[in-house]
Order: sequence, then C-alpha cells, then structure tokens
Amino acid sequence: MKMPAANQKAVKRFVWTVSIAIPLVVLALFLIPPAEGLSDETLKKVYWLPRFNALLNASAFTCLLFSLFSIRKGEITKHRNLNTAALSLSALFLVSYVIFHLLTQSTKFGGQGPIRVVYLSILITHILLSVAIVPLALFSYARGLMGDVVRHRKIARMTMPIWLYVTASGVIVYLMIAPYYPH
Repeated sequence: MKMPAANQKAVKRFVWTVSIAIPLVVLALFLIPPAEGLSDETLKKVYWLPRFNALLNASAFTCLLFSLFSIRKGEITKHRNLNTAALSLSALFLVSYVIFHLLTQSTKFGGQGPIRVVYLSILITHILLSVAIVPLALFSYARGLMGDVVRHRKIARMTMPIWLYVTASGVIVYLMIAPYYPH
C-alpha cells in the first residue's frame, strides 16, 4: 500500500522541518546561558538526567536490536512496535537532553592524553551522526508505517547501523563524562 502523493509531500515536509529544527534547538542550547539561581537540591535532581538519558539510549538500542532480529524472522508487527518504542525513547531522550542543557553549564571532559582523543572521537562522530539520524529514522519509520516496503528497506539498511551507533555511543559518552559532572 503506497500513500497518496499529498500525504507523501506532507510527511516529507514534516520530516525536513523536524530535521532542521532539532539541530538548531540543540545549537541554541549551547549559545544561551543556562538558568541561574538553582538550589543545590534542584541541581542534584537535574544531574540525574544524564543517567536517565543514558538509560533511554540503552533502551532504544535494545529495541532497535530486537527490531532487527524480529524483521529477520518475518515478525513485522513486533518489528513495527519495537521501532515505535525506539523512536519514542529517542524523542523522550531529546526532551530530557534539552531540559538538562537549559538548566546546566556544559561539563568539560577531564581526561588527558589518549583517552581524551578516544572521547572526542566518539563524541564528534556521535554528534554528527545524531544530526543525520533524524531524517533517516523519520523517513524510514514513515515509509514502513505507510507500507512503502521497497523504499523502507532501502533507507532502513542505512538507518539501522547509524541509529544503533548513535544510541550506543550516547551511552559511552555518558559513561566517559559522568565522573566530571559537578553533582
């Protein structure tokens, strides 16, 4: 079942709007000063969010992996449900990430030498691919949901490994920077 041309245009417009808006919002987070005057008690609660974000990323990674296994076994409904869960977890991650960075200063990685190079390499590839994954994941999801199987498979073959990398590297970045959080 292929969706009507008008719907395809609307989906395409939505995906590109979201794909441009998200990186702009994230960039703005690093250009505007964080909230001031938060109590230590509030900051302690806020600094729980990176751990929560890592849990969301790990959960999305798990959903994606099981989604891949499911589709290889021909379990389309299970595959769709797991992708819906992964997309929902990624959206929740984004909301939590924005809240955290609205309220706090950026944390600097304190490691030196080779570990710093490893951290920065993972962080940079994570950031770049997280920008790329937004339209890839949304187009892949929409095409699968609308029954455009041929185009879904084509984009999903590129989307899945990138999305898996972004979710896994998000957890790794958290584990590497967590010791340097002030709270």
